[in-house]
Parts: sequence; C-alpha cells; structure tokens
Amino acid sequence: MKKLITSLLTLACVAGATAQVKFDGQYRSRGEARNGFKKPLVEGLDAGAFIEHRARLSAEYKKEKVGFKVSVQDVRIWGEVGQINKSDQLLSAHEAYGDFYASEKSTFRIGRQEMIYDGARFIGNLDWAMQARSFDAVRYMYKDDKGNQFDLMGSWNQSGYGDGAPEPAKLTGSTYSTINGGGANPRIFNLGLPKSQLMVYYKKTFSSGDLGIMVLNDYYNSDPVNRPKLTHSNYTLGITPNFKSGDLKYGGQFYYTGGTAAKKDDGLGGTTEIDFAGFMANAYVQHTGILGSPLLGVDYLSGDDETTGDKVEGWAPSYGTNHKFYGFMDYFYVGNGHGGDNAQSAGLMDIYLQTNFKLSEKTSLLGHLHFFSSTTERTNATTGEAYKGALGTELDLVLVHKLAPELTLKAGYSQMFGITDTMKQLKFGNPDQEISGMQNWAWVMVAFTPKFL
Repeated sequence: MKKLITSLLTLACVAGATAQVKFDGQYRSRGEARNGFKKPLVEGLDAGAFIEHRARLSAEYKKEKVGFKVSVQDVRIWGEVGQINKSDQLLSAHEAYGDFYASEKSTFRIGRQEMIYDGARFIGNLDWAMQARSFDAVRYMYKDDKGNQFDLMGSWNQSGYGDGAPEPAKLTGSTYSTINGGGANPRIFNLGLPKSQLMVYYKKTFSSGDLGIMVLNDYYNSDPVNRPKLTHSNYTLGITPNFKSGDLKYGGQFYYTGGTAAKKDDGLGGTTEIDFAGFMANAYVQHTGILGSPLLGVDYLSGDDETTGDKVEGWAPSYGTNHKFYGFMDYFYVGNGHGGDNAQSAGLMDIYLQTNFKLSEKTSLLGHLHFFSSTTERTNATTGEAYKGALGTELDLVLVHKLAPELTLKAGYSQMFGITDTMKQLKFGNPDQEISGMQNWAWVMVAFTPKFL
C-alpha cells in the first residue's frame, strides 16, 4: 500500500510538472421554509419545508494547446430516494468540454459548458438553483490586452439520432422541437430549447468603464409532426454600458427581442405569424464610498398586450439568472410569465435599492428592497375589470459568514409586503383571492468548497 501511494504521488508530481491540473469539489446543502414563495400562499394551505443539496466534483487539465474539463454533480431533495437504494437518475454531467488554444488570445471550446455574459441578465449559469444551467455548444473566445473581447457561439440541438423512429412527435430527420405541447399559439414563455442558436458578443473595456454588445438568434421547428419544414426564429439584441468615476458607478442595459414567435393555422388552410416586439431597459447608479455601497436602480420589462393575438410584446430574459435580479422570492420570470397564466407576461417595473455591509473580516450582510408594479393591464374574466400597477414590496436579507477557508454559512430571509389586487389577479386570475397572512421565505445553506489538487 505504501508503494502504491508513493507511485501515485510521483505520477501526480510528474503530470503537474508538464501540465496544469485542478481537482476540486463542492458540497452545499440548503434548507428552505416556503410560506409564499413564487406566489402568495392561499388561505387553507400549509407552508412547505425541505432540504436540497448539490455535490459536485470538477477536474480540469491544461497543457500547451489543449484543455479539458468535466464536472459531475448529484442534485437531490433529502428523502426523495429511499435509504436502501441501488440507483437513481440524480447524477449528471454539468460540464464536459475540450479546449483548443489557437493562440494566447484565442480559444475554441466544444461541449457542455457554463456561459455568463453581462452579469447573467440574459445568459447566465443559474448557479443559485442546485442543478444550475449549462449549454451544449461550440464557442470561440478571443481576448487581448487592449480591452477587446469577442465571442462567437453556435449550437445544434437534437433529441435523438435523427431517423424519426423513436420519437416521431419530436424527431423527423433533423427537425427538433420542444415547444411545450406544441400548442396552436405558442408564445414567448412557452418556448423550449431551440433547434439551433447563434450568438455574437463583443465587449470593450476602457479606463472609465466598459461596453458590451450581444446578438443572439434562436431557430425553431414550429410543427415537426405535421409540417417539419415549417420554421421560425427570433433574435435578441443587447447593449450593456457601464461607467465609473471615482467612487461612483453608473450604467444600464437594454435588450430587444424581435423576429417570429411561431406560425399557426388560420383556419383557412394558411398560416398566421406571431411576431416578437419585446424589450427591457435598466439603469443604475452606485456609490462605493458610502457605507453599504448602496446601488439604486430601475428595471422596465415590457408586457404582453392581451388584446393582440398575433404579436408578443412581452420581453423574456430567456437564459438569464433571474433569481439575481427580480427579488429572491422568485415571483417574476423564474419559470413563470406572471400574466395570469404561463403564456403571457404582464411586464414588470422594478425599482430597487441594494446594499452590502461588511460586518467583520468574515461576515457580511446583504440587503435588497424592491418595489414591483406591472406594466400592462390584465382583465378579470368574470368582472371585466382591468388591473395594472403596484404589485407589492419585497425585502431580501442575506447573512454570509466564513466558518473556515473552504466552508461558508449563509442564511436568508425575504418577505413580500403590501400584496395588491393586481398581484392576485396576475397570480390567481382572481383579485379577491384570500391569502394566508404574512408571505415570507427563509433559508440556511452550508457550502463546502475543497481544493483537492
């Protein structure tokens, strides 16, 4: 045994002398008490509580012109698998890719990979969720010492080998569609993974800030069963300027989504297009020289006009880490369009204040305050009355404490105040819905991040 250990250590040292090798892990376990998470808890229902964890092992290798990474994770809720268990479906590959370093400035990456752009507003890794998000893609990345960054990404998605036999409803030749149910009028919040994607991104960093520009095109098969050649695509254009002057930081973001949402039968043997025309705008200012580094900002996300059946005016942050932006209780844009159903977005205006206080070398307290309102009307099906405007106010608090160099404790509490009839109309389709008193959410998480090699 001693000889075996010595041999392994010698091998690791030899490999480390000629290549860069990293091997690390992550284990985080989070307990949550949900009493009005994502939407108000109605009268007569009990709050929920559970514990969820993620265990992840990551290995990276880099030598001369070649790099490699694989990251495997186990994600589960405590108790969903019995104590006496042979196997389950909860272990998966989060990342698995290879790199080719064409030069010191250029990298080609192919495989399953995380992507984060412009603070994860439109494309992010969704790390708060235990499963997180990763993309199957080919990406070219260029970065020089003059502040220029240029990325190009492409993907091609398929649910099988392509012969159409195993899943004729999803697969015929090289067609592909995961639109939920393939409904007659799929809208922006129904769209699943596109058949293909193409993204171009450029960022320029300069002494007083930076500017990012993104163009993303999503291509879909509209009806892979009956008309496999019927396709549509939509595009998103994003611009992110950030500036700094002394202790002052300011800037914003703007995104516009255009193109075609789908095509459907018009009842006369023809088709009707559904067009995209949604946008979001953000502006912020932050003073880092004041206690808590307060940041004041406003987000405006366009809503879908419920009177137009052939146009989607609501904007969706399709691949963004939305938990980060629109309140930690996830009332908006986290698996929902908050328009009374999951098909139409009522839009959102979010006026927010963010602070982060350093209490000690190992402890900090984050505090966010949001005031939410809708940007488009929603009509009650029974009374015909239209609802628009204030939705509620959310307070988010997160305490972070470093227990050890590779161990962190986090605890959070969020509460939604002043829930309005408009919020009830959006969430339940009924402004008179009785809800169960105080709406809040609390959680505690421990995170281990060992560096093995």
